[in-house]
Amino acid sequence: MNTAPAIRNPQSSPAIASATAGAIRNSMHPRAFTLIELLLAISIMSMILAAMSGVLYVAFRLHDGVTQSLEESLPVEQALASIQRDLANIVCNNASNNMMLIGSFQTINQTNVLPEQVGPDFYTTDGEPDGLVPWGDIEKIDYLLSPSTNRSLAGQDLVRAVTRNLLPVISPPQPDQKTVLLSGVNNVLFTFYDGQSWDQNWDSTQQTNLPCAIKMQIFMAAQGSRQQAAAPMTYELVIPVDVQMSTNITYALQ
Repeated sequence: MNTAPAIRNPQSSPAIASATAGAIRNSMHPRAFTLIELLLAISIMSMILAAMSGVLYVAFRLHDGVTQSLEESLPVEQALASIQRDLANIVCNNASNNMMLIGSFQTINQTNVLPEQVGPDFYTTDGEPDGLVPWGDIEKIDYLLSPSTNRSLAGQDLVRAVTRNLLPVISPPQPDQKTVLLSGVNNVLFTFYDGQSWDQNWDSTQQTNLPCAIKMQIFMAAQGSRQQAAAPMTYELVIPVDVQMSTNITYALQ
C-alpha cells in the first residue's frame, strides 16, 4: 500500500525558527546608537554650542558698550541743553536801558561774585512762574566749579546756581538753588563774539549791547591711570544771541 509522503513544514526547522524569532525581536526592539555615533553627535553639538556662545558673548559686549556710552553721554547732553537754554534767553541792563531786576552783563569789574564762579553774571528769562512761588521768569544765573562730590572721578563739578530773589534784604544775594550739571570738569572758558572776532571779556556798560554770540568750552579732566586714560573730551557750545538791548545807530528825523 503506497502512502503519500509527509509534507514537511519549512518553519519546523530549528534554525529557521530561531532566525524568525530573532527577526521578530529586532522588529520589536530597534537597534540603539553605538558609542561612536554618540560621541560624534556630542562633538557636533559641542561645536554648535561653542559657536553660539561666542555670538552671544559678542552681543552682550556690544549691548554693554552701547548702554555705557548712552549713560555717559546723557548727563553731557542734559548739561549742554540747560546751558543753551540759559544763554539763549539772556537779557541785560545798560546805561541806556535802566531796567529793574536786571543787571549788566560783565566779565570784568563784576559785583557780587560768588565763590568758585566761572564766567559772567547774567540774567535770563528762563524761569517758569507757576503761581505757587513769589518769583517771576527772570533769574540770575552763575556757573561754578566746585570740588567734586564723586571721589571716583577726577576734576570738579560744574554747578548751575540760580538766584530768583532779585530784591534781597541782605547783600550780596545768595543763590536759591544749586544744581550739579556735570562732573569731571577740568576748566570752563567763555568767549564772546562782537561781529568780527572772539574776545574773552565783555562789559555791556561799555559796549552798549550784548555780544552777537557766546561760546562756552567745557574741558573735561582725564579719567583713570595715565597708561589707560583716554584723551579728555572738550565740549563746545556756540549760542547766537538774538536779543539786542539797544543800538548805536542814530537816524535823523525829517
